[in-house]
Amino acid sequence: MSSHYTSLEAELHDVFWSSEESPEFEWLDSLLKNHPGRALEIGCGSGRLLLPLIKNGHTIEGLESSSEMLEMCRISAQEQELSPTLHLGDMTSFAALNPYHCVLVPAFTFQLSDDPIATLKNFKKLLIPGGLLYLTVFIPYAEIDGELPENEWYPDHELTLPDGRHASIRTKHQLDRRKRLLKREHHYQLTDGEEIREHRSKQSIRWFSAHQLAKLIADVGFIVETAVADFDEQLAVDEDSQIITLVARKKSTSATANPRSE
Repeated sequence: MSSHYTSLEAELHDVFWSSEESPEFEWLDSLLKNHPGRALEIGCGSGRLLLPLIKNGHTIEGLESSSEMLEMCRISAQEQELSPTLHLGDMTSFAALNPYHCVLVPAFTFQLSDDPIATLKNFKKLLIPGGLLYLTVFIPYAEIDGELPENEWYPDHELTLPDGRHASIRTKHQLDRRKRLLKREHHYQLTDGEEIREHRSKQSIRWFSAHQLAKLIADVGFIVETAVADFDEQLAVDEDSQIITLVARKKSTSATANPRSE
């Protein structure tokens, strides 16, 4: 059973994401227009956000831990006559020769980290003094509140592809409320006539309250500049927010006195 984006999980990722409405591309595009310079997208996948941002004129590189997703990104880039700088690596350990003006962590990618503090510290290392960190997180209220059955398989996504093939995901989850961990198993299936392809994967997602996230960000050495709830610029973040989008600025060396932030 795979724990990374491989096989059908990689192949169908963008198909299912495209059915989820999200303004993140517009938000990232605006952020990079207002803060030009080299940027890095963490978890760029097949280039769903990365390649359109490059086409809009931004200087942005991609980091991805799945070699299959990264190859999909390369192929898509070639088809669009783009030549992005892509890195295969982990967000907690990736090191860059030169720091970035912005590090972008969209699509809840940060919640896949096994060690959030170490990951945030690495984001800090990747940034110039005063550089910006963008990230989104969500709280899985449907699972927490019991709207989805625990330890039972349930239909997650289902659709028919333009070529007539049928794609579906079934999911089973467990909650570790003390550690705030959502452990998921996914069963992917792609049907083409009588031919059926299947793939199973596991995934652990860590969630944070608004207070926990703010403390993590501050302890590592960032100053939150903006925080928005549920992709609505009119909604302030509180403990009931399901999705939190924030932009934080790395403190300058002189402003960072706490040795734990180093």
